[in-house]
Amino acid sequence: MNNWIIPSNSSKFYISRFLSKHNNHVDWKQSANFEVGDVVYIYCTKPQMRIRYKMTIVATDISSSEAKIDKNYWGDVVELKKGLEKNRYFRMELISETNSDLLTMDELHRQGVKGYFYGPRTIDRELTKYVEKAFNK
Repeated sequence: MNNWIIPSNSSKFYISRFLSKHNNHVDWKQSANFEVGDVVYIYCTKPQMRIRYKMTIVATDISSSEAKIDKNYWGDVVELKKGLEKNRYFRMELISETNSDLLTMDELHRQGVKGYFYGPRTIDRELTKYVEKAFNK
């Protein structure tokens, strides 16, 4: 089992509204070797600029025809179409949500995170422990 951080661009996809409308599940473009049971922390871009969601992967290799796609929650139709062309998704279920200041990009940099999140990234045990502390407060 791996722990991941993936970015969610707040101006392209409205994840918070999507989760509340779709039973706390979301289907995401599968661009890495995700496995059922992996934990995914979602880093939300501006204006939030922090990890907000802890999810678990419940299914992989879902075709675009089977994926839960709701155009009403997309601010960037071009990005949506790119995902549909890719034709492979994975499904996540929400475990927990936080708005902790411990998970801002500045704090993550202080914890040793290099750069920014532009795609899926696995995280090591130490960073996972730190992130988990913020979700358990």
